[in-house]
Amino acid sequence: MGKTVENPKRYIISCRINDQEMETLQEIAKMHGTSISTLLRRSLNLLEEQAQPPA
Repeated sequence: MGKTVENPKRYIISCRINDQEMETLQEIAKMHGTSISTLLRRSLNLLEEQAQPPA
């Protein structure tokens, strides 16, 4: 049986990127001490915040 996690991730998203894009992702993730997956999740959250209309 697998371990129980608080926020399970059930979906996998993939896309093709070029060498420069991969290098950029790796550099930014390294600067922030995180993984590329976490970096992309944080980016999605920031974009979501920016897309919300002002209160």
